[in-house]
Amino acid sequence: METELKLAFPSEKELLSVMDAPWFLQNVEILSEKTEEYENRYLDTMGRELSVSRTSLRVRHVVGEDYIHTVKAAPVPSDPENKGLSSRYEWEIRTDRPDFDVEYFLSHAKELKDPYESLEKALSPVKGKQFQTVCNTAFQRHTITVFFEESTLEVCFDLGKCMGIKKSLPICEMEIELVSGEMASVTDLGRLVRENTSCRPLEISKFARCLMLMKEEENE
Repeated sequence: METELKLAFPSEKELLSVMDAPWFLQNVEILSEKTEEYENRYLDTMGRELSVSRTSLRVRHVVGEDYIHTVKAAPVPSDPENKGLSSRYEWEIRTDRPDFDVEYFLSHAKELKDPYESLEKALSPVKGKQFQTVCNTAFQRHTITVFFEESTLEVCFDLGKCMGIKKSLPICEMEIELVSGEMASVTDLGRLVRENTSCRPLEISKFARCLMLMKEEENE
C-alpha cells in the first residue's frame, strides 16, 4: 500500500529551501539522500480500459539505470481533513525491459506486499492487448529518507514537467511517503511543512494533470 501526501510549491527556490531549513533539520533525522532523473511513460489500451477502472500503468526510466514498471490501483478515499493525502495499492518491479508486458509483470509481482489478486483483477481486462503511450512526465527527484516520530518517511523534492502534445505544466512539489511506521507521521510532517512555507495540498497526481492538459489541448 502506497501512502503519500503531495504538496505543491509556488517556486523551485521555496521547495528546495526546505532541505536546509532549521525547522526541518531540527525535527527529522536524515538517514540517506539521493538524486535521480526520471523519464516516465503512462500507458493504456486504445479502448482506455485502465482509465475506466482508475488503474495507472507507468514505465519509468531512471536515467543511466534500469526501468521501473509500476501498476497503481484506484486511490482509497482518505480523510477529507487531510487534503493531498492518498493511499492505494501499488506493485512495482525493476527490470532492464523498456516495454511493459502483462504476463512478465504478473510473474514477477507475486512476492510483492500488496494483494496479488487485486493486481490480477486490475490487469485482467488488458491481457493480450496492445498498449500505447498516453502521456509523459520528466522530472528530477531528490529523495531524503528521514526518521520522524518513530516512523521512516521518504521526502521527495520533484522538479520538472507534465507533458501533453504541444503544451506542458510545471512540476514543483513535495511528496511525503510512508516507508514504515504510522500514517499520522505523514500528516504531521506535512503539517510542519505547511506551517513554515506557502505550499498547499495537492490532490491531483502527475498522471491526472497530464490527462487534464491533453483534454485542454483537444478542446482548443
